[in-house]
Amino acid sequence: MSNVYQNELRLDRNSSYWRKVDEKQKEFLLQKGDSILTLTGTVGKRDYGYSIQIEEDNKYLLNQRLVLLRQIKNKSYNDFIKDLISTEKFLFYFFAEAKGGTGNQTNVSTEDVKKIKLNIPDIGEQQKIASFLTSVDESIQQLSRKKELLEKYKKGIMQQLFSQKLRFKDENGKHYQDWKEKKLKEVAEKKSSNISANKIENNFGEYIIYGASGVLQTVDFYIEENDYVSIVKDGAGVGRLLYCKGKSSVLGTMEMISCKGIDTYFMFCLLSNIDFVKYVTGSTIPHIYFKDYSNEVCGIPSIKEQKKIANFLSSIDMKIKNSKQQIIQTQNFKKGLLQQMFV
Repeated sequence: MSNVYQNELRLDRNSSYWRKVDEKQKEFLLQKGDSILTLTGTVGKRDYGYSIQIEEDNKYLLNQRLVLLRQIKNKSYNDFIKDLISTEKFLFYFFAEAKGGTGNQTNVSTEDVKKIKLNIPDIGEQQKIASFLTSVDESIQQLSRKKELLEKYKKGIMQQLFSQKLRFKDENGKHYQDWKEKKLKEVAEKKSSNISANKIENNFGEYIIYGASGVLQTVDFYIEENDYVSIVKDGAGVGRLLYCKGKSSVLGTMEMISCKGIDTYFMFCLLSNIDFVKYVTGSTIPHIYFKDYSNEVCGIPSIKEQKKIANFLSSIDMKIKNSKQQIIQTQNFKKGLLQQMFV
């Protein structure tokens, strides 16, 4: 059951999940197209994902606290079932049945699932609906693959740029001057914030305030005038970076890194190439401190080469951002279709 997570089947090949099946267990073998729902733990936590569709015959066994949904010949269609259980209507009834269990876990029983009543078209219409929604899923997969390739390409390019295996040239086709090695604290300075999320709940305005995942809200004040880089210094996501626009602020769990004589976007790329894991301290709540990672020695090119590097990498970042937006738009398109089809 715990292997169904974020709508994926996650297995450890070194665990006891890989074993031979005896005769009694064969009736619990899952078939390609079967849909599986978790009945414990992730119930009610939609962001975690609670269902999967099996992609191979006779490879997995149905475990306890899972419910199997399988097509009935001439009555139901597996791909239609997969889409049906992701609709708002099904989710409403399914999560409404969640009951308290031991500790923080919640439960739904197989009998609860059987009680859910939904409108089902004939098998022919099911297949047409499933076929169309599958084409939307394929579009999402293609966009996700494009985004992954762009991210991989950017990572490889950054490694070559910051190792100086790849260099930009001036308008005469010549290399710029040699890079100079400097400690990060020579080209950057830290600014702190004491803003907490609960203190700005009722504050509204035109200036962005950033949290660990991006824009949190807009308020009527700002701390930093110019563009800067923010870094999560405490808790989950420690070391995560954001490029932040000027006339904005960050929460107190983050620090603002401003530049001293170098291009700001180049600084963002430079920091993105640093492994902050080695600077993390604390077991319960992880921290990183500027006093530690500011001693990192970095290669710094001339300002003209910095700007060329920054412009090149920002163009890749824009393509990645556009891919993310396309994925979200297509996911929302599918969600809207599901809501209209299964009202």
